[in-house]
Amino acid sequence: MILSLPVPVAADNLPVLHHVLRVMPDVKTGSLQVEDTLTVPDTLRHDGQFAFTLGSAFSLNSPRTQTLAPNRYSITLPPEQQAITLTYSGKLASTPDCAWLTQTCVLLNERGVYLDGNSQWYPQVTDALHTFDLQMRLPEGWVSLSQGEQTAQGWRETHPQDSIHLIAGKFHVYQQSGKHATAMVYLQTADETLAKRYLQTSQKYIDSYSALLGDYPYAKFATVESFWETGWGMPSFTLLGSRVMRLPFILDSAFPHEILHNWWGNGVYVDASHGNWSEGLTAYLADQRIKEQQGEGIEYRRAALQKYATFVGEQADFPLASFRSRHDATTQAIGYDKSLMLFHMLRRQLGDEKLFTGLKGFYRDFRFRPATFGDLLAALQVDASFQHEWLETTGAPQLKIASHTLKPAASDYQLELTLEQTQAGKAFPLDIPARLQFTDSKQPEQRETLHMTQAKQTFTLKLPAKPKRLALDPDFDLFRLPDPAELPASIGVLYGKETKTYVLSRKTDAAMQVAWESWLDALKAHDKTLRVQYDDQPLPDTGTVILLGGDNLALQGLLERAKEPFRLTDAAYTLNSVNYTCGLHTLALALRAGQQNMVLLDASTPDGLDRMLAKLPHYGKYSYLLFNSGTGENVAKGQWEVQDSPLVVTF
Repeated sequence: MILSLPVPVAADNLPVLHHVLRVMPDVKTGSLQVEDTLTVPDTLRHDGQFAFTLGSAFSLNSPRTQTLAPNRYSITLPPEQQAITLTYSGKLASTPDCAWLTQTCVLLNERGVYLDGNSQWYPQVTDALHTFDLQMRLPEGWVSLSQGEQTAQGWRETHPQDSIHLIAGKFHVYQQSGKHATAMVYLQTADETLAKRYLQTSQKYIDSYSALLGDYPYAKFATVESFWETGWGMPSFTLLGSRVMRLPFILDSAFPHEILHNWWGNGVYVDASHGNWSEGLTAYLADQRIKEQQGEGIEYRRAALQKYATFVGEQADFPLASFRSRHDATTQAIGYDKSLMLFHMLRRQLGDEKLFTGLKGFYRDFRFRPATFGDLLAALQVDASFQHEWLETTGAPQLKIASHTLKPAASDYQLELTLEQTQAGKAFPLDIPARLQFTDSKQPEQRETLHMTQAKQTFTLKLPAKPKRLALDPDFDLFRLPDPAELPASIGVLYGKETKTYVLSRKTDAAMQVAWESWLDALKAHDKTLRVQYDDQPLPDTGTVILLGGDNLALQGLLERAKEPFRLTDAAYTLNSVNYTCGLHTLALALRAGQQNMVLLDASTPDGLDRMLAKLPHYGKYSYLLFNSGTGENVAKGQWEVQDSPLVVTF
């Protein structure tokens, strides 16, 4: 096997280690024995020494090494010696419940095996990539999975990788050959119908993205039923939780997002020194693009701006150039939502042909190499000022119509329109879409692009007929901080950055009083600024107000002022003319009183409340939600219709 080792090739001047790994897990004890024959390029040898790191759980058995620091070793490797074999063993502690956003997840027991680069189960060198041949001794009936293509002995990956993954378990494996790759499905329980859906959908999106961006970079794409409720995109495979992968909408939402990561993130690697570009680009070309094809692109972009307004606003902003990975709602709103909106602005500026030609060239030139945000923008031939204005600064433009004057002329009309950017700090350069409709229904719409470069700027538009309506950025094409009146009230404000006041009802029965107070105690552990009061005290004028219980006195008059199609009685919730029995359902309702956000939460039993609270973080964009009290199943959801945008003029 040593004779057949490939010669490592530099990827963007990064050295490449080649591993021949023989892995022997003991799933009963959680111990792991590894033999790794390493081919070491000259660039990783210094004064006849090769230095590497290995996880603290492992002990090196051979050859003799020098310990430089905890987990860091050095071994003598003369110039004429191309390869060296390391043997090591250790016992790994499995992660029972994987909090994958904040911890390293490991599994090595009778449930299965999951190891990635973070667990340091193979020798690593800073700023080096890896190729490998991998063999694994498994219990009877188990199968394995890693990057690359399957061989008679295990797995082989000849393209430089930034991490080596290893999965094994009692999976049922299905596969289907395709034009660009073999689709595979690994299920913990046999289900041919489910597997067929994933095989066909995999081929559909692999073919689609290959045509759009360049050929799929791996030999296979595998969908793996995860040991945890995850949604991970790995090189040539994805790990989806058992419940997640059985949700009917996943196949055309989160699933193609993970497939596309094989181009962005696992095909072209992310050099995040000036920001992680991969998540926003993937979200834009997968999630947003699919919604746009379904006729829901406007709503998707509006929701992206709403998340930025809710979780970032002016309180928690940081430059996109500082985004590395998502670990909470704020980092997601910047690294995903702000980023995808910037790519949308670039698409409008460049046009589809130039954008996708640039992306194809970027993928071709940087495949299996690390790339920065600057490398991507350079491939798109975007001016360097774009990077400074949108990546290296904080804040978002806020638009206001300062004034408008309509003047009839001899054969047409003239509209003078003054726009203002009201955010603190300098003005952002904006290409503002404007849409005009006319009183004469036979007159087609007129579309304009207003090039705004100043904090306050006046535009003169010549119109062929008397206008009926002017709308600025009606399709939410710009990254900006929208006015609250442009957005439907949303449940997401429960998790936003504004100060929150929770209002308890004096009439609540004892069991629910304990349930509400237990929840509030848990919240106080993470938010020291939240306030709690009763419904016979005056409400604050600022921040978000959360009313607890449908018998809350603070509700008096609020529903009428909110002007939404919702009514509440002792027996039922009436929503859009449909009645839902109170005791059988729980309710989350978002309203807006003037500029203030309010949320009503109502439940009749502690169990019903717990089920609803567990679901709410996944439904943040909605204005109203109703759940079955007994099962927690969502039975109604939706957003209020927005009526009065301050960026619309009706003449």
